[in-house]
Amino acid sequence: MEPGKKAENRIGYQSIPQTDSLGRNIFYVIALTIVAGFVEVTGYMDCEGLYASIMTGNTVQLGMNFTHAEWVKFGLVGYAIALFFVACSIASLIRRHLANPLMELVIMSGVLSLACLVRLDPSLNLVLELPLLSLALAMQGETIARFGGVSLQTLVVTNNIVKFSDAFTGRFISRRFLEKTGQKVPTLPEAVLPGISWLTYSVAAAIAALANSLTPFTLLVPAIIILVVAADLRKLPTSSTH
Repeated sequence: MEPGKKAENRIGYQSIPQTDSLGRNIFYVIALTIVAGFVEVTGYMDCEGLYASIMTGNTVQLGMNFTHAEWVKFGLVGYAIALFFVACSIASLIRRHLANPLMELVIMSGVLSLACLVRLDPSLNLVLELPLLSLALAMQGETIARFGGVSLQTLVVTNNIVKFSDAFTGRFISRRFLEKTGQKVPTLPEAVLPGISWLTYSVAAAIAALANSLTPFTLLVPAIIILVVAADLRKLPTSSTH
């Protein structure tokens, strides 16, 4: 065996712990969606209507501003999109070089805590706060995108609405037809988790908007929640890859 191979095989890299418990997965989805909702609303309010990770919204704005020749806004939106691309690349590098991927959530909490302090100076909203928020959400998206057997992104809800409507229809409306024709019936988690994510995002956005009118330290909420999620995931059995 080659020396490089031997060294590689001595290192065990853990994967994100998984559980089939519907209750626990509902907790994770709700918690992570609250995090995303709080971060997005805070960034939107602080950074001139730019989204930290909702690239559909930013891309629509990019096209509209180009058509209307609103070049300052066009540049800002392009800046936000470029930031998220770079943030995702950085988050991917971090994930690939950590033996324990849960540490990325701990780092993410630190990034959010730093952003909480940075936003106290409005002059840093665009130059530092937005990059930090984009990085934090990119780290969340890179770290956890599967809950039990359900693939789900907690950063945005468009695809979750599609998944929810499809699984809901298949399980509760077309179930008899699917069983009769031998087609797969969506599982309960496949129907429940995307719907919960969608609902939670709406509620979290409303609460975050209110919280931002009451305190400048709103980002401490998602920073704490992400640590709670990491601590709970740590209790689950892990698997290692080589």
